[in-house]
Amino acid sequence: MRRLIIGSFVLGLCVSAPATAMAQRRVPRTGSSAIGFEAGAFLPNADGLDNAPLIGGFYEYYVTPRVSLRGSVSWSEPSFAGSADSLRQVPLRLDLNYNWEGGKWHPFIGVGGGAYFMQFTRNGESIGNSETKFGLNIGGGIEYFFNRKVAFKGEGRYHAVDDFAGVDPSGVAFTAGLKTYF
Repeated sequence: MRRLIIGSFVLGLCVSAPATAMAQRRVPRTGSSAIGFEAGAFLPNADGLDNAPLIGGFYEYYVTPRVSLRGSVSWSEPSFAGSADSLRQVPLRLDLNYNWEGGKWHPFIGVGGGAYFMQFTRNGESIGNSETKFGLNIGGGIEYFFNRKVAFKGEGRYHAVDDFAGVDPSGVAFTAGLKTYF
């Protein structure tokens, strides 16, 4: 009976050890991915454009534990000061980010580019022609890991975008959100 109990215990350790080791793997790791959402504010450069809320979502793939590629889409619609007219912006971007290991805290920096879909609106209705403009961005932020699967993300990025119909749509975006790893 004693051999059966000891044998069961040893077998249990052998079976559970790889699962325990797997649970202890750090994130991010090479080949891991994450998805998330963010919300914040867009502060345009152009005189006459008001600050506006911003919402977005992203998918991130880790080429190495420190380097990731992040595809994202977001939406913002700053209005012209004192007017019902606004400039809808929907950027579709690809960013290259670098993060530092810091335990629960991971600061990061990044650079990227993408297509910025622009459309003037009045009372929520599109007016005139829409255009797609090229833009670049640079910024950084920090992630705080609640556990190995979920992290809080806060960041700031400057977006440099080609003029649209005489308006400079460039500006700074400050966002915060949640991210889940898989």
